[in-house]
Amino acid sequence: MLKIKSGLKLSFVILMLAGLGSSCTKENLPEDKGALQTYNKLYLVQSSLTGNGNINYQLYVNAKKTDTSFAIYNVAIGGNVLASQDIAVRFEALGQDYVDAYNKNKGTSYKLLPAVSYQLVTDTVIKKGNSSTGTLPIRVYLPNLTKGDQYLLPVRFNTGESDFEIDGERQIAYFIFKATVQPVGRVIGNIRQAADPRTRIVDFFDDILVRDAEGNLWRYPLGERDVLGTPVKIGSGFSNVISLIFNRYYSKLIGIYNSGPFVNHIVSWTVTEPPNVEIGAPWLVYKSTDYSTPGFRESFWSGPNGYWYGVWTNNGLYWFNGLNASGVNPARTNINGGWNPDLYKQQLIIGKDIITNSNTGLKVYTMNATSSAVEANRWVVGEGFFSYLRLFSVNFKDMIGVKPNGDIIQYRDFDVNGFYTAL
Repeated sequence: MLKIKSGLKLSFVILMLAGLGSSCTKENLPEDKGALQTYNKLYLVQSSLTGNGNINYQLYVNAKKTDTSFAIYNVAIGGNVLASQDIAVRFEALGQDYVDAYNKNKGTSYKLLPAVSYQLVTDTVIKKGNSSTGTLPIRVYLPNLTKGDQYLLPVRFNTGESDFEIDGERQIAYFIFKATVQPVGRVIGNIRQAADPRTRIVDFFDDILVRDAEGNLWRYPLGERDVLGTPVKIGSGFSNVISLIFNRYYSKLIGIYNSGPFVNHIVSWTVTEPPNVEIGAPWLVYKSTDYSTPGFRESFWSGPNGYWYGVWTNNGLYWFNGLNASGVNPARTNINGGWNPDLYKQQLIIGKDIITNSNTGLKVYTMNATSSAVEANRWVVGEGFFSYLRLFSVNFKDMIGVKPNGDIIQYRDFDVNGFYTAL
């Protein structure tokens, strides 16, 4: 049974800052078995990972929310030793004297995180046959915190178990928090033809590529990632190509013919880097009967590692491996269902995870390490985006939104742990 200590209730972000340090890993163990016994101690894993000021977690909270939580602390047995019986572990938050001593030692000026502003698991166990308590949550309540202030929460553990000694050097962890306002987007330019359904807008290196209603390709430079520059025409003849995307490293432009003698063919063009962009001759790569009629429509978007994603008419989310100009038939796998385009309008990748613009909010669907399967974790990260015509990412880092009036909105360094309100 977990016992929880309440501390209470800024549309502020809480940044959990943790420093890097050494840890008791198997690779650090001595070869001598006698010396190994000195590692059979209980230690707070984060004691060597906190307190140096490096950002480890960024958790933004919407104005409608009053609290947020994250799993971050746990006690383990050094040396990968398994518990022969349940080991009771207790946690406690330490007071102002520990904050004062920390500030004096580090030359910092953190405030003690108020007792009414957090909730801490105080009692748990390392179960028999395990080597750790498992990672435990801290819940932070925001209304009593002040924008711009930085807070410190020292946490110490103890146990009444006589079979395992506590490592006194690793008994306390210091968690640092910063309160700041939630992230916002900003207008970086306007593309008049954006409202035309024949217009396609995608990322191109650090810039934006637009296929207009007449099938012309335009490169819009993004100066310093901040301002939409003057467009430069780099191609034409793309009016019957849908789902335009780039492969990894932007060396090939890929699309699907939706009419003409090569309907349903995947086609690619070589592309040179800016500023002197040149589009090569088309290369027919692969033909299928279900890509554009209606098939995947304009639903494709590119991901990391050369992968490609799309939503078919069965509302299945498909992952493609090898869909490029190599001439190899793409391996396609249905990795999730229920992606009705009336409810999930646009998708993009940030990092390795999928962001989808749904009728109930902007949502994150976490992906596995290779971005080839959807995991169970999902959460809402924004509201008010469903009226946007299109969302896409630049370098899987910045989210770009296109409004019906043609305004291009940048959400720079999009944070999947954040909460955004559409501009």
